Amino acid sequence: MNLTELQTEVYAITNRPDLADRTLSAIRAATLKIHQADYFYKDLRETGISFLTSDFLQQFDYRTVFPLWRSLSYLRRTDINYFDNGQIYEVVTPGHVVDDYALNRTNVCYVAGAVLQVRSSEAFQYALLGYYANPDITLAGYSSWVALDHPFAIIYQAAANIFKSIGKDQEWQAWTMQAQEQLQEVRISNIEARGI
Repeated sequence: MNLTELQTEVYAITNRPDLADRTLSAIRAATLKIHQADYFYKDLRETGISFLTSDFLQQFDYRTVFPLWRSLSYLRRTDINYFDNGQIYEVVTPGHVVDDYALNRTNVCYVAGAVLQVRSSEAFQYALLGYYANPDITLAGYSSWVALDHPFAIIYQAAANIFKSIGKDQEWQAWTMQAQEQLQEVRISNIEARGI
């Protein structure tokens, strides 16, 4: 469903079309909440990146290039055509960039602030980057696979949010339970790319 269709469905539950702005906000918040409930394979993006020069240490300001960035999944050294299967860098936290002897580890990458840092055992310029993306919840560009594949997860959560905001606690509780059931369906269907 698109944003307008979701909004219509929420109105059907809440019977509050007078709360248009609040309903849109609730839908956008519910969409983000569901996408961030787990690391779903449908949120994974892969792209080639090219650094300015070949070097052992590389930095990449991910937020300027990928504004919907949520979290790093993997980084792999490659060639200019992104065909070579090179070193896969271990994703570590900033506190684990040194070994037990306080020496810098190599073939690791980590995120510090809005910068992806890479320490390599050999100079490189090209890499394949895998990252989890947030959905686009802007009014103009709204896009969510959850809205397409599991729209009632968003609809029920948004309706629950509306009921809570207008002080209808019994309705909030009932629709929150429905939303939780739908979220469980989203998880069951989208954690693994291949069904059993």
